[in-house]
Amino acid sequence: MVGTFGFAQFNDSDVLQIGILNTSDVDQGGLLNFSDVIQVGILNDSDVDQYGAFNYQGTLQVGFANDSRVLQIGAGNASLVAQVGVVNDSDVLQFGAGNGSAVAQIGLANDQVTLQIGAGNASTTFQLGAFNGAYILELGIGNSSDVAQIGLANLSLTGQFGFGNDSDVLQLGALNFSAVGQFGLGHSSTVVQAGLGNVSTVTQF
Repeated sequence: MVGTFGFAQFNDSDVLQIGILNTSDVDQGGLLNFSDVIQVGILNDSDVDQYGAFNYQGTLQVGFANDSRVLQIGAGNASLVAQVGVVNDSDVLQFGAGNGSAVAQIGLANDQVTLQIGAGNASTTFQLGAFNGAYILELGIGNSSDVAQIGLANLSLTGQFGFGNDSDVLQLGALNFSAVGQFGLGHSSTVVQAGLGNVSTVTQF
């Protein structure tokens, strides 16, 4: 099932659905926003809202009951979401200008949320496995965050507030926990967890 709603000028939306009971809803308001959605499988759901100018989003869902939501308000924001598997969940919210987010979820019941408020923030999330959770907040200008989770039930929390902060998190294994908070200007952190039940917290002011 496809739902589309657009107003203003020259917005573009393309949806391809192959399977059973897939749902895609696209709302575009503004100028020259672009949305591409591909759904292959059963009961996948995609929701896209774009308001502003020159925003782009692409969503690929392959499998069963994957859920993706993208909200872009501003100008020049870009979001890419790829979900392959069963009941993966992704939320991307971008407010501002020139923010970029890329998400790949492969497996079972992985959960991801990215919230970007400001300009020029960048985020990538890669989840391979089951029940991993990655939650990213970028507030400011030019912050960058990368999270990769390979395994089972790993949890990553990243919050960056300010200008030009950089965070990298790699989790390999199961039940690892990482929390990163960076406040201010130009902080950098790298966290690597391999094994079972490791816990890491990083705070920089």
